[in-house]
Amino acid sequence: MAIGALQRGAGSGEDDRRSVERRVWVKASPRRVWTTLHDEALQRRLFAELSLRPGDSTWPAAGSTRPGDVHLGLLRTSVSVESMEARPDSTFSLAIVAPEFEIGWAWRLAPLAGGTRVIHDGWFETRDRWAGVLVRLGRESIGQLAEAHLRALKELAESSAEAAAGPAA
Repeated sequence: MAIGALQRGAGSGEDDRRSVERRVWVKASPRRVWTTLHDEALQRRLFAELSLRPGDSTWPAAGSTRPGDVHLGLLRTSVSVESMEARPDSTFSLAIVAPEFEIGWAWRLAPLAGGTRVIHDGWFETRDRWAGVLVRLGRESIGQLAEAHLRALKELAESSAEAAAGPAA
């Protein structure tokens, strides 16, 4: 399901930053995938590591924010989540910010072969050595999180597309 991975880390005492890119084809329209990605009832299934609380009424519009909590490995902390870009049926990106780290997630949606190609990329940067240690001790990786996001998005979008289509004739 997931193709292509990029991981890089800065050494020599600089901030630790890791990046990934994953791709998947979803048997649902870009509209259905976008709607699934932003369905409040599905947020916990889509982002197991993130609990979002109610926030700005304009969510997911770019610039809107929401408070939340994140659970990465052994690290648990409150975060601020900001929508960085929101183009319906096309692109969505957000930043998850805490004093110890920052995570960026992006999804690009493109119609392909009667479904949607989803490219999901992200990065994780620690500003606190202990935060990085706690995440690693919990054996959590940015790649595993991206793959889990895509598995859940694919499953939920495809099942809702099938439900909307109704029984086969």
